[in-house]
Amino acid sequence: MRTLFGGDPLAAVELFPLSHPWAYAHLQQGKHNTWFPEEVPLGEDARDWERLTPEDRHAISLLLGFFNPMESLVTHNLILAIYPYVTAPEARLYLARQIWEEANHSLAFEYVLKTLPVDRKRIFSAHRDEPAIRAKEDFLQRLTEEILRSRPDLSTRAGRETLLENLVGYYIVLEGIFFYSGFLLALSFRRRNLLKGLASIIDWVIKDESLHLSFGLHLITGFLDEYPETLTPELGRELRGLILQAVELERRYSEALLPRPLLGVSAELVQAYVEYVADRRLEELGLGTEFGTPNPAKWLATELDLPEQVNFFEAINTGYEVAVPRG
Repeated sequence: MRTLFGGDPLAAVELFPLSHPWAYAHLQQGKHNTWFPEEVPLGEDARDWERLTPEDRHAISLLLGFFNPMESLVTHNLILAIYPYVTAPEARLYLARQIWEEANHSLAFEYVLKTLPVDRKRIFSAHRDEPAIRAKEDFLQRLTEEILRSRPDLSTRAGRETLLENLVGYYIVLEGIFFYSGFLLALSFRRRNLLKGLASIIDWVIKDESLHLSFGLHLITGFLDEYPETLTPELGRELRGLILQAVELERRYSEALLPRPLLGVSAELVQAYVEYVADRRLEELGLGTEFGTPNPAKWLATELDLPEQVNFFEAINTGYEVAVPRG
């Protein structure tokens, strides 16, 4: 059986027999999710923009100001920090597919910005000018920069810990928490019969991101299968702390996004949803829950959980639970 990590990075692709069928299943599902932004008409959204309140426009502008650079950042991290270490061919093919999808998301948000009468300069500079967005970007860039600086050696504990922290930071935090709060806000406008084209694009992005999250969980599980000594109680506490730090960053971002409540959504509701999602991610990693917050937006369940996309994959190994105390 070929290893997921640490093999020959220049080996030719030889898929069968599959060593990691779950990775191939994700690849096949990804092919079925192929879409192109221009398939969604945005003329009605452009007219809706004129009907939005200043608070609505502020929220959507900061949301786009977050999504646009983050799609670029996750693409860079996949290419520079993850792909060199993942060597199983079926997993590498999925990563190549994910890289294309992230590039397609960047094109999708550029299509939105090109079509809607938005303040492009403000949106493109938001990740530099808005402290709450900058803090989330800094959080993630640090993880990529650490890989580029140290070039982790997977034969060492320090190298394995560095790569595992990056996998958790990008797949669990960015794709599994940060993006999900953004989905909530974007789709809340469709409930008001506004920005339905943008919501359709978000629907397609969600299908991709749900698959990315599922793949990331399998990848982390596969990493721990190959390096079972890595997840010590001490590292478990550090990873747990990383996720809790992300929840605090998201709290500041939701307050900047929604200084005053919009119809049906407030900073408090977004934060409660983030806590609910963070507990799910902690459980998926076997790190215990923290908040116990119920889902405050149950209407999102059918749109975000997408169980039909992940049920056919092999079950996540939950045998890596470590003794991590709450608090």
